[in-house]
Amino acid sequence: MQNWFKHIARIFVANLLSFSAVGQDIQLTQFYASPLYLNPAFTGANVCSRFTTNYRNQWPSIKKAYTTYAVSFDHSIPKLNSGIGFLATNDVAGTGGLRTTSFSGLYSYEAWINRKMAVRAGVQAGGTLRGLNFYDLVFADQISRNNAPTTLEVPSFVNTFYFDVSSGLLLYTKRYWFGASAQHLTTPNQSLLGGESYLPLKYSFHTGINLPVGSGAFKKKKTESTNFISPALNYRGQAKFDQLDIGFYYTYSPLVLGIWYRGIPIMKSYEPKFINQDAIAFILGLEVNDFKFGYSYDITISRLISASGGAHEVSLAYQFCDYYRLKKRKNKVRQNFIVPCAKF
Repeated sequence: MQNWFKHIARIFVANLLSFSAVGQDIQLTQFYASPLYLNPAFTGANVCSRFTTNYRNQWPSIKKAYTTYAVSFDHSIPKLNSGIGFLATNDVAGTGGLRTTSFSGLYSYEAWINRKMAVRAGVQAGGTLRGLNFYDLVFADQISRNNAPTTLEVPSFVNTFYFDVSSGLLLYTKRYWFGASAQHLTTPNQSLLGGESYLPLKYSFHTGINLPVGSGAFKKKKTESTNFISPALNYRGQAKFDQLDIGFYYTYSPLVLGIWYRGIPIMKSYEPKFINQDAIAFILGLEVNDFKFGYSYDITISRLISASGGAHEVSLAYQFCDYYRLKKRKNKVRQNFIVPCAKF
């Protein structure tokens, strides 16, 4: 009887993970370490070309929960006030290996409102392939036949491909930034059963400010600071679900420390006794020359606290030029004005 209960529990968890994942977009704690995924307007905003990679292992204590990879490259074209980029993501979830792989191209354009403020607009377009490994699932007939290795069920899942479009805006000065993005503007059909399962529009608002600390931090002549505190937030919503990430970074170059809270416990509960809160995250970042390395760990504070194992995330970025050296050579060129947002 106990073994039978374990089998039923496994099937329930596998189905829960697989089918709840149908509507879940990629979750990143270090969303600023994958700026092209956060907002297409960040494309080329780094002045120099850059290459970024991200890896996330969510809920490692749950077998085959969520594993996410992201790779991006973007390049600035100052003469055209533009940026171009490429983004690829891969997300695997559940015992059935629900896999979502996307490839997209990005473009952004920058305009100056005045000498101290600029705005960028970005667009992203690409395709997504989703599929499920039917033979990795466990069906009731396998259990009833003494854990038979194969099922008598006829495969009914198919791979699906859809086209998707996203856009975003970014307003910034030397000290603060405000961005907004809208993803899945085409609300594509992502059904694996040949029916209708439309991916809802996802929207995001993100903002923050850099506050220099230390002696002389706010003197007018001090335009660059290696030590500062950066309060920031990121609000996002999709269908009936929404989430707020709020926290701050402390930068003591080359070290960056961050702490974040994820959830909206006071404003909204989706169901009675289901409080809208997820995790507290700690971030450690290191910037050495043109390399940036980040590690974060999420401590689950929802009802999954005893079973999830939190989440591990790693980011790595390389910048293909020395921005500060470039700025000294061309300090009269406004296009070298870099977006001040966080890097992890």
